[in-house]
Amino acid sequence: MPTQIVPLELRMSATLQAPRSPNLALLHASLGLADEAAVHDEHPVLLPLSGQHHLHARWYAPRGRLRAAALIAPATGVPQRFYAGLARWLAARGYATLTLDYAGLSASRAAVAEGASMRDWMLRDLPLALDEVQARAREAQVPVVWIGHSLGGHALPLQPGLQGIDAALCIGAQLPAFHRWPAGHRRWGARFFFQRYVPWLVRWTGRLPRWALGGGEDLPAAAAMDWSRWGQLPNYYASDPDMAVRLRVPDWRGVAHFWCVSDDWVFGPEPAVQALVDAFDGAPGVAELHRLRPQDVGRRRLGHFAPFARHVGERLWPRVFDRLEAAVPALRGAP
Repeated sequence: MPTQIVPLELRMSATLQAPRSPNLALLHASLGLADEAAVHDEHPVLLPLSGQHHLHARWYAPRGRLRAAALIAPATGVPQRFYAGLARWLAARGYATLTLDYAGLSASRAAVAEGASMRDWMLRDLPLALDEVQARAREAQVPVVWIGHSLGGHALPLQPGLQGIDAALCIGAQLPAFHRWPAGHRRWGARFFFQRYVPWLVRWTGRLPRWALGGGEDLPAAAAMDWSRWGQLPNYYASDPDMAVRLRVPDWRGVAHFWCVSDDWVFGPEPAVQALVDAFDGAPGVAELHRLRPQDVGRRRLGHFAPFARHVGERLWPRVFDRLEAAVPALRGAP
């Protein structure tokens, strides 16, 4: 993408440029989703909503001893297939890993009749997936790990099952109120995106088209308008009274590592990531900010999406999971 002035890969005026974030379509191609050596089992699963609708999810399970059960909570508009490389790597490491498509997106598109807002994704879809993961963990008597990307990370403190999560690893997760972008053209771009661009496109097209974001999936109107409204509030969804009462920070007793990528100015500037870490103040558990630079893993750029690409993950994933496992005794030991 040659230009970006607003969060989330928005291509806009060439007069205002923010640091480039890798293109989502390029990352899809880089994952290499063909079947690999059979060191794990994969199978689809339907998570029932009300009526005849379901969320489409997929298990990646090790064939050897199970170390943990994990949920990969996706970013906004990102299909679960994007995370298949990480899920397979985790399965080889001993983690039974569940991925999912949110209602109204990708394989779960037909579930849009059940509602497809960001609120629904965080308060209905992810708790449903977490129930599935926690049931598997109870059966195997292993810990539960939450892996959050962007929205999938800032949904963490809203989960009814938060007290049952032993560890969390989130990358690019934030509370993205527009004022948390650096002053100047980046903040102006974020404000324009939330206040003007998203509402205008939703009125014009009835959704937020994928071309407006540079990749991923079309966003349903309700999800796009949640995003627009919260992005204008002082503390994102935590400033929405109906959402604030659902925060379960006192339930957090695990260890959470929030990774800020130094060149993720389009999606996750450090003040926005720090705001999510700060949301856990007062919790009995641990919430820590960790920083990652492209040069730490031998790259020129990372941005918001590359940390989940397999060709980057070969160096990045061991780095972040080794640190998490060192901090959580229940995760230590070879699978």
